[in-house]
Amino acid sequence: MKNLFFTISIFCLVSILFSGCVSFTSYDDLERLSFADLEGYEYQNKDYQPINDTTRFMYFTDKESFEKAFGKVKDDINFSEQIVFAVVKYEKKPTQISTQHITYEQNEIIWFYDDDYSNVKMAFPSVGIVLIDKKNFDQVVFVENGKTVYIITTPEAQKRMKEKLEETFDRKETEK
Repeated sequence: MKNLFFTISIFCLVSILFSGCVSFTSYDDLERLSFADLEGYEYQNKDYQPINDTTRFMYFTDKESFEKAFGKVKDDINFSEQIVFAVVKYEKKPTQISTQHITYEQNEIIWFYDDDYSNVKMAFPSVGIVLIDKKNFDQVVFVENGKTVYIITTPEAQKRMKEKLEETFDRKETEK
């Protein structure tokens, strides 16, 4: 039990240190991706009713999951070649989400966008959707107004991290 706690503690410490290092990375040196902002889609999940100001962060690699969230796909998305990222904001004041740029490095997609509250008249909730060409990725980082606000790790990457952690734990147990 002590070894499990020790292994998890080390993993958390390394994760915290790594995440702290990321904030010092110069994003200007990363590969910039071409993108298209999508308009005309509204968030369709009527069952989701947030109590407070809430933001949802999502990505879609298939038509079915996108349509559950945003309704019928128009001719502007080809899921065999493209990925969709979305931010849905439930806030008291409507906002406009505008993409500055999207970068890619080491299987990490980073979406830089501005969130502008000034004199916006939009539907509730506010939606920002962006489309890029398909890339292999483990994480999507959402950077709003220059600050990292959310990170999504893909299920595949989570599974690989879990297997690696279990392998490390098993190796330490057999070394005893």
